[in-house]
Amino acid sequence: MKKIYFILTMFFLLFASNIYGQTVIIRPGSSIGYCSADDMNGISRTAGLKILLMANEFQRYGVKIDILNISPDDKHSYLSTGLFIEQVVFNYFNMGIGTVGYINTKQKGENPFGLYSHLGFEYNFNKSFVFLVAYQSEFIFRKTFTSNNALLLEVGFKL
Repeated sequence: MKKIYFILTMFFLLFASNIYGQTVIIRPGSSIGYCSADDMNGISRTAGLKILLMANEFQRYGVKIDILNISPDDKHSYLSTGLFIEQVVFNYFNMGIGTVGYINTKQKGENPFGLYSHLGFEYNFNKSFVFLVAYQSEFIFRKTFTSNNALLLEVGFKL
């Protein structure tokens, strides 16, 4: 059933973007980095998807959906969703920031919010294929403040 909802949502986004003549960028990606907090330190991993709409040629806004594991034993695993904006400067330098909500998938009761940002290099291979390498930073405001710094790799498709 979840697959059907996902397919219908993608269809709706593509249909709506064609009505308004707006370009949609779908960017799946993953990252690996280092997470630190009072109660844990270690390797963090993310995998997810960004769906972006173009405000103009160099500015975008969209939705971020990721799975974030911030401890080696996957005790702290979150589904992170949020809104963000991004801008491309000098045709290659990509920067973005947004607010994110974290839904805990392992423990009950702790669903913090946070800030997401990235700085990186974006390269357009052609009009429909985008490659992004960036330094990603997340600040999660849980009971013990958590910081996650990671190297992000995303490949995007313009529709």
